[in-house]
Amino acid sequence: MAESSSESGTPTKAKAEERMRNYLDHFKNLLDPAQRHLTDMTKPYNRAFPFPKDVHVNPADLKKLVLNSERIRNVLEKESGGDPRKKAELVRTVKAILDEIGLDESLAVIRVLGTILNYIIRRILSGMYVNETKLEQLKSQFGDRTVLYLPSHRSYGDFILMSYVSFCYNIAIPGIAAGMDFHSMAFMGSILRQTGAFYMRRSFGNDQLYWAVFKEYMRQLVRAYDNGVEFFIEGTRSRSNKALSPKIGLLSMALEPLFMGEVPDVLVVPVSVSYDRPLEEQLFVYELLGVPKPKESTKGLLKAMSILKENYGSIYFEFGDPISVREYFGDELNRFQHSMSPAHVQSLTKSDLTLLHNLAFDVVHLQQEKIVLTTFHLISVYYNYRKYLGQSITLPELIEGLRVLVDVFQHLGAVTTIQKTGHHEADRNLIRTSIEEALKTHANILQLNSDAVLVIAKSHHDFSQVDKRKLKGHNLSDVVMRLSVPIFTLQLYCNPCLHWLAQPALVLLAAKNLSNSSTTDINLHTLRQAVLELRNLFATEFVFHGRREEREFGQSLDHLVHFGVMERGTVVADASPVVRIVPDKADQQQQQQQQQVYLSAVGPFLCCYLQVAVVLMEHFSSGPFKEKDYLAKVQEFVEQLLLRHEPHVHPYCLSLDSINLALYSLVALGVIAKTKLADLTTSFTVDTARLRPLVATLRTYCDLLPFEYLTFQGAVVQVMESKL
Repeated sequence: MAESSSESGTPTKAKAEERMRNYLDHFKNLLDPAQRHLTDMTKPYNRAFPFPKDVHVNPADLKKLVLNSERIRNVLEKESGGDPRKKAELVRTVKAILDEIGLDESLAVIRVLGTILNYIIRRILSGMYVNETKLEQLKSQFGDRTVLYLPSHRSYGDFILMSYVSFCYNIAIPGIAAGMDFHSMAFMGSILRQTGAFYMRRSFGNDQLYWAVFKEYMRQLVRAYDNGVEFFIEGTRSRSNKALSPKIGLLSMALEPLFMGEVPDVLVVPVSVSYDRPLEEQLFVYELLGVPKPKESTKGLLKAMSILKENYGSIYFEFGDPISVREYFGDELNRFQHSMSPAHVQSLTKSDLTLLHNLAFDVVHLQQEKIVLTTFHLISVYYNYRKYLGQSITLPELIEGLRVLVDVFQHLGAVTTIQKTGHHEADRNLIRTSIEEALKTHANILQLNSDAVLVIAKSHHDFSQVDKRKLKGHNLSDVVMRLSVPIFTLQLYCNPCLHWLAQPALVLLAAKNLSNSSTTDINLHTLRQAVLELRNLFATEFVFHGRREEREFGQSLDHLVHFGVMERGTVVADASPVVRIVPDKADQQQQQQQQQVYLSAVGPFLCCYLQVAVVLMEHFSSGPFKEKDYLAKVQEFVEQLLLRHEPHVHPYCLSLDSINLALYSLVALGVIAKTKLADLTTSFTVDTARLRPLVATLRTYCDLLPFEYLTFQGAVVQVMESKL
C-alpha cells in the first residue's frame, strides 16, 4: 500500500506511527510510587503563578475591586436614581451577589481534599497520566499574561482533578467557574469554593444587576487575579461522550479586557481530559434515554461512594499548546474601535464575536485532537461494525481488527493507548494483553465467553425506581429500555472516535451515492459539494466548523486514498479532477472492511436524522409545536419501529441528545422556523417544502448502508430474553 504525503497536511504513515509510538512516553503516571513526591499533600506548595502581581490579590480584594469598579458604580447610580437609601440597599444586594459568586482560597482545605482524593483515585484507578512535557512547557510561558484553562468536559471529576494536577505540579489553582448545582450542596459547596470555585447561575434572565456583577467579577479575575481562570467552553458535561458545540458567553467576558485594551494578551490553554471509563457511565445512558439526572446533593455524593468498589481504568491529562489570543486574532483584533469610550459602557462588536466564535471552535477541535483513545474505544468501534453485519467476533479476529484500527486512527492523527512496535508477533501479543486488561475494566459491557467469542455482558437494570412522570421524552417500555441500555453504553465508547471517523465516513457516503450513476468516476467538485451538504446537516452533531471544511475534506480524501478505499483518476489537461471508490475485489477484504467501519460509525446518526425528518413530516407539518412534544413523539415513533423490526432504525435513534441536535440543525438550515412566544416559551414550525426533499435524501443515504441494524438487535435480544 503506497504511503501518502498530502498537500493538506495529513502526515505520512511512517511519520504518524513514529509520532504516536513516542507520544505517550511524555505522560507520567501520578499513581506510580516513584511519583509520590508530586502527590504528597503535605509537601511545600511553591505555586507558579501565570500572571504574578507585586501584591497577590486575595478573594476579599477581588470583591472590593468589583464593588468599586466604574461599571458597578454606574449601575448603582442608574438603578437608584440618586436615592441614597435605595443605593445603600442596592449595595447590600451587590455584596450578597458577590458572596454567592466569589471564590475563596484555603490551603488547609486543599490539602485535606487532596488527601481524600489520593485515597479514592488509588482505589478506583489503575493510572492517572499527565503529559508532563507539555505541562512544563506551559509553566515556562508563565509571567506576563492571564491564562485561561479550557478543559474538555466529560465528567463532574474534571475540575476537581484539574485542581489536583495543578497542586501536584505546583501550579496555582485557578478560579474555576462552577454551576449553582454545586453551590446548593450542603458542606461540599463551601469546600469547593475554598478550592477556587466561583459560582454562576445557569441563566441570568432579566436580572441586569446580577449580569453586571458577574461580568465585572470575570473582568477582575482576568485583569487582577494571579492564578488564572478555568471554565468549560462546551458549557456543560457531554452526556454522549462526543464534543459539544462551544458556548462563547464566558469566553467573551474573559476576553473583553483584551478587546478593550485593558490587558496586553491572554493565553488560552486547551486541556484534554480522557477517561478510560467515565464515573457517570450508567447515569449518562439513562439521561440520553430521557431519565432526568438526580439533583446534586451531599447525600447523593455519599451514595456515589459505591464507586470505590469499581475499577475505572485510567485518566489522561493533556495540556495543549498555549494560544496567544493576540497572535491568534492578528490584524483582525481591532482595539482602536474601543478606545474612544470607557470599557464598561461598551459591548463587543459583531466582528469581535466572530473572532471569539472561531477561537471557541478551534479550542474544541484542539481538545478533541488530544483525547486519548483507549483500547476499549477501539474494541467498541470494531464490535459495533461486526455486529451491524451480524457477525460474531472471536479473540483472534478482535486482535487483528484492532491491529488495523490502530493504523487507521494513527494515520488520522489520533493518540491511542496501543503503541505498536512494528514487529508483527510482538504487536499481536501487545494487543492481546491490552484487550484482556480493557475487558476487565469494562466487564459490565463486553466479555469473552468460554469459546473466546466477544459478547454483550448480562446485566440487570431496574427501571422500577424511575419516575416515569418526570421523563423528558416518551414513556419507553421496559423491554425497549433493556434493549437500548447496553447499546447506548457501547455507543458512549464509540462516540469519542467520531472526531476522527465522521468526516471520512461522510466523504465515503457521498461518494457511494454519486457513484451509483452510469459512471464510477466522481467529479471532485461535485463530491465536495455533496459532503458540504452532509457537513451542514451534521454540524452540531459532530461539531464541524465551516473554516475547516476545505482542509478536512482534503485530509479525509487523502486518508481514504491512502488505505485503498478510494483512488484518484488520471489527471487530464483542462479536465476536472475525478475520484472513484475502489471496486470490491476478493483480495481486498481489508479495504471493504474499512468502508464498513466508517459507515457503521455514522450509521446510527444517519438513521436518527431520517426518523426525525419522517416524524416532523408526518406529525408536525400542520402547525407550530413545542420541543417537549417533539422529543416524546420521535422516541415513541422509534420505539414502535424497533418493536416491529423495521429497517433504517437503530436503538440509538432514541437518544434525546441526537434528537435535540437534529432539531436545532434543521433550524440552522432553515427547514424549521423557531419563534419566541409572549410567555417566553419557544415554538417551532416546519417548512414542508424544504423538509420533503431532505427526507428523500436521508432515505437514499440510509439505503447505502451495507448492513441491517436488526442484526445488531439480535446481539441483545438473547440477553433480554434471559432476563424477562
